[in-house]
Amino acid sequence: MGVALIMGLFVLVNGTSKLDDGFSGKLIQRWSTRSVIIHWFGAIPCLILIFTGIIIGAGKVIFEPGGSIWAAAVKLSATLHELAVFPFMIGAFIMITTWWKKQLFRKYDIDWFIKAGGYINFGKKQHPEAGFANGGEKLWFWVFTINVIILSSTGLMLYFPEFAPSHEYAPAIISLHIISAMAIGAFAIVHIFMATVISEGGLSNMTSGKCDENWAKQHHNRWYKTLNKNKAK
Repeated sequence: MGVALIMGLFVLVNGTSKLDDGFSGKLIQRWSTRSVIIHWFGAIPCLILIFTGIIIGAGKVIFEPGGSIWAAAVKLSATLHELAVFPFMIGAFIMITTWWKKQLFRKYDIDWFIKAGGYINFGKKQHPEAGFANGGEKLWFWVFTINVIILSSTGLMLYFPEFAPSHEYAPAIISLHIISAMAIGAFAIVHIFMATVISEGGLSNMTSGKCDENWAKQHHNRWYKTLNKNKAK
């Protein structure tokens, strides 16, 4: 919730990242249909797990403990949480194994972080170099990957306690699960803001799999140049 508030304030003060030359009207295939499906196959269960996890873990702060609404909300959340676990794990595994090669950090990613991706609207406008994935997307990918491993392992221990270590480790397992979930939740909020609000033209990447040519030039110039070189050949 804190990250959502910070991102909202950022947009309010800084504004969004507009395309310098507007939309060209020419679309480029950025993600395959398979990749789009994989993304949503993992993303939808992930969102369900985040929201139901909040109710399960902090419901007594939101609802009156012991009340009928409290009981119904926790019961529904617990059921949905369990149903979403395995689709999320499968989707996350496919995403990680499919996309990891494009998420390796490069030297120019350092400049991307220094310039905050070029999303700051004050002062001289800058568009740092980026390949298929920019520095922020790569950071999100690896934070997601590490925490998926932690969430999956601790979650399975909670789901199948007979295979977990001694019960004395239960508090540590639960704490690790919650901390990891908070990390993914926080980064997911940033990811959603970037795709839907901050980056003009960014949402189409994961709805149609295509992006506007000017969006590609402005945000992923190295990838765009590679596309043109391949066409020339």
